[in-house]
Amino acid sequence: MSKKYRDDGIIALTPAADYTAKKGYLVTMAGDVATLSASATTPAVGVIVETHETAAGYASEKVSVAILGAVKGTVPMRCGGTITKGELVKQNTDGTVIADGAGARQVVGVALESGEAGENIEVAARTPLYYAS
Repeated sequence: MSKKYRDDGIIALTPAADYTAKKGYLVTMAGDVATLSASATTPAVGVIVETHETAAGYASEKVSVAILGAVKGTVPMRCGGTITKGELVKQNTDGTVIADGAGARQVVGVALESGEAGENIEVAARTPLYYAS
């Protein structure tokens, strides 16, 4: 088996569903399959930075996923609510991110610009960090 080393922290995965409109969404990974993150407390593995080409061909096409904690530079993340530049962002229960607050959560980065629900913003990603409260 040959070893493959990446210098950018981005991998290609098979989407579990049609993700043509899911750039910026957080995902989990099982084998070679990316699934939208559905938990505020189970850490996401990465964020979709490029989607597949067609909705009809998603099962045979790949999405590019930036691995949280390994990717160089910044990434887009989809807002699930209002976020202000400079705020920490945490996982929401639908693959989006929201402004950090109290309660059990996974913090995944720092917002480098402000945004509203449904918008992608630039985020300095980090390895998810769990806070119990």
